[in-house]
Order: sequence, then structure tokens, then C-alpha cells
Amino acid sequence: MVILVDAMGGDNAPDAVVRGAVKAASEVHAEIVLVGNEEIINKKVKEYFGKNKIEEMASNIRIHNTTETIEMEDIPTVAIKHKKDSSMVVGFNLLKEGKGDVFISAGNSGALLTRGNFTRWKDKRYR
Repeated sequence: MVILVDAMGGDNAPDAVVRGAVKAASEVHAEIVLVGNEEIINKKVKEYFGKNKIEEMASNIRIHNTTETIEMEDIPTVAIKHKKDSSMVVGFNLLKEGKGDVFISAGNSGALLTRGNFTRWKDKRYR
């Protein structure tokens, strides 16, 4: 199983996401992919764990780099349309491409719902 996690989404991201993913990596039998800004995520890894890269923490955790973030104050439809390299949009795309089994985000709920519904109706499996 591959768990895709929006590392940049949520009020306490990426801090809480990084800490949670590292803890979960030792407790789950799945690959964890943090979708987000690799430089920022690895800075948090260095700050909290003294390691240079998150891959040094566990063999089943890695980063898929993105360059944009959907903020809580962003208008959902505008953000989804214009922030193509955001952690949320890229995470949904990875899911749609079959590169993950589940996508988790604590980010902008409106954007999450908008992108989720758009993905669902475009996918022939749900017709």
C-alpha cells in the first residue's frame, strides 16, 4: 500500500505532518509518500531528528517534491486551477495515476472537496 500525504496542508504543516509520518513509518506496513516542498520538509527533519533527509528516518518514507502550496485563505476553485504544482493537486494526480492507494490532506477543505469531486467525475470507474 502507498499512502500519499499532503505535507504542506494544514494549520501546523509541515511540522505536524513530518513528525506524524516519521512515527507512522515505524508502525505501518506501507510506503509513505510526503507530497510537498522537499527543502522545507528536510529542514524540519534536520530540526527535529538531526538527519539530513527524511529517507534516513525509515526505509518506507520518501518525498515527492512540489513547489506550490494551497493556503487556507485561497479560493478553492482558483487555487486548484492555478496552483498545478501544489502538494494537494499533485497528490490527487498521483492518486489518479495509480501511484498511491490513498491521499490524505488536512489542507484547505474547500480545495480538497473541489479537487476530489472533479477527479471522481472525470474517472470512468465512478460513472
